[in-house]
Amino acid sequence: MIYRVTDSKTDLTTRIGAQRSRIDVLQERLTTGKRINRASDDPNGAEAVLNLRTSQKQIEQFQRSAQTVNTKLTTADNSLESYQISLDRTRSAISQGLTGTTTQEARNVLATELESLRDRILNIANSKSGDEYVFGGTRQNVPPFDPTTRVPAAAPTAAQFVQIEPGSNAIASGVTADKIFSDASSDIFADLTAAAAALRGTGNAANDRATLVNANARLVVYNDAATNARLIVGTNMKTSEIALENLTGNFLSLDEQATNIEGADFAGTALEFADAQRSFEATLQIAASSRRSLFDYLG
Repeated sequence: MIYRVTDSKTDLTTRIGAQRSRIDVLQERLTTGKRINRASDDPNGAEAVLNLRTSQKQIEQFQRSAQTVNTKLTTADNSLESYQISLDRTRSAISQGLTGTTTQEARNVLATELESLRDRILNIANSKSGDEYVFGGTRQNVPPFDPTTRVPAAAPTAAQFVQIEPGSNAIASGVTADKIFSDASSDIFADLTAAAAALRGTGNAANDRATLVNANARLVVYNDAATNARLIVGTNMKTSEIALENLTGNFLSLDEQATNIEGADFAGTALEFADAQRSFEATLQIAASSRRSLFDYLG
């Protein structure tokens, strides 16, 4: 005998399938905490979330740039502070060497100290932040000063500018070595080398004294340059810190917007899930109470 599945039985099968699908959707929302798990759940909402996440990716790129700049500027400031401390000690040593009561033996010791300070300053001038020379500017293929000869790089370099916030002007990620450790007339290393030689004595006392006096005057120039550099670095450090705060705030704001769109109301979804399960169980009971089950009709 051939049985025909009645319309009521077909409706029941459709209802069971729809209820199962609904339960699956609600269960996925409870598991992921999201109302939108695929574009088909809410095409408009999914597009809005995608745009927000894309904006977050752009902000993350600026955050990385701002953090890199801030780290480099912090290193530069610390290096410049060490440089000025070394300059102060250098000035003290040279002044002591100019004192008439200082013995030659003491002058020799001071000369050795000057050379040590010169080498320390060389390390400062060639200091790095990550893989970049802090005072190298846009020229990063060679150190600002030759590590052996202490000769400056062939040509001055330009400061490196980086945009750290959308719509803002780029800022300098540091200052260049030629603005701090040298000028048109000389550099700190040549001056300290000459001062050390003068302390040891070249055989011309008058010239040696003039060299030491000139070195002391030059130290004032270098210290002023370092102070000006620290003002620039400090200003840009503050700018980068404010940018990082703004970027973090914007990122969190976008994240909140995206969460509001795609996020599921856990309590509401849990209640809806419970109602869906009850409805599904009720439908199954109706199916089971029929004189013949759907499976009987389907063979």
